[in-house]
Amino acid sequence: MKKYNIFLVILLLSLFVFTSCSNDGKANEVNSNEVPRVRILTGPSGLTVHTLGSTLSEFVKDSLLITVEPGSTNGNVMTVNSKEAEFGISMTTSVVNGFHGTHFYEDKEKLENIRVIATLWHHYILPITNDEELKHINQLNGTEFTAGPPGGDAEPLAKLLLSYVDLTEEDYTITPYNFSEAAEALKNRQIDLMFAGSPMPNSIHEDLGKSIGGRYINIGKENAEKLVEDYDGLYLVELEEGASGVTLDKPYYTASYRAVLITHKDVSDEDVYVMTKGIYDNFERLGNALGNMRTFPIEDLMSEVGDVPYHNGALQYYQEVGLVKY
Repeated sequence: MKKYNIFLVILLLSLFVFTSCSNDGKANEVNSNEVPRVRILTGPSGLTVHTLGSTLSEFVKDSLLITVEPGSTNGNVMTVNSKEAEFGISMTTSVVNGFHGTHFYEDKEKLENIRVIATLWHHYILPITNDEELKHINQLNGTEFTAGPPGGDAEPLAKLLLSYVDLTEEDYTITPYNFSEAAEALKNRQIDLMFAGSPMPNSIHEDLGKSIGGRYINIGKENAEKLVEDYDGLYLVELEEGASGVTLDKPYYTASYRAVLITHKDVSDEDVYVMTKGIYDNFERLGNALGNMRTFPIEDLMSEVGDVPYHNGALQYYQEVGLVKY
């Protein structure tokens, strides 16, 4: 009887060990095949940057499960730098200044963990109004305007630009609105102008052009050049035309900055490689989803963003397709 019990115990233990090993093997196999989960910070729902995040998540869903979350231009840089999110969409101005701890980031630590994956479309500084008397930025004394929602670069850029024509913060009023609210406020003449970085084409400007007309207030070449010199991450551009129905006086010079996809330096090369490949391999589809990418040259995906480094995973892919510029 005792021998039988001992034999039974040994048999049961053997079965338990065998089952445990088998289950562990299956668990390891499942874990090894799991798709990594990551976060990408974009902008408010309905804006181009949010659409980019959602579109990109579809391109790479077999290799990365991306949660798309709203964010802000400067906030995204800080959150990615602290690795609270793996990816973010911001602007070249915010990325360069955050990396060096300048302008908006002067009272913060330098955000040196940021790495670039790709540069994308241009945002143009285009103050738009429906007041026929306002034609140049030196006429903005006593005006009320919006520079978009808090957390973006438009407000500090507007303040700096207006300082070139001897206007201080006491000479005008800035009221924060999101972009759709700002358009309605402009239509109803609750504000005098909307001062924000805008991609082209721009649906909000197109709507304003159709409904109330309007004009782009002239910045002046000298002021635009000075702004590019004083604020990192900007490019000098000359526009030939604006949104349909919105007039501009030629020659029209302004400054632009680019949307930029960023990541943290410690995000794996594999995950960043997947994101880079997702953009490059689906570049035409990206243009179909985002109108302002249709005329964007694929060669400009890798463009200099000050001295902020590119992530090794992105560099690896760009090298494979012959796109490394520097």
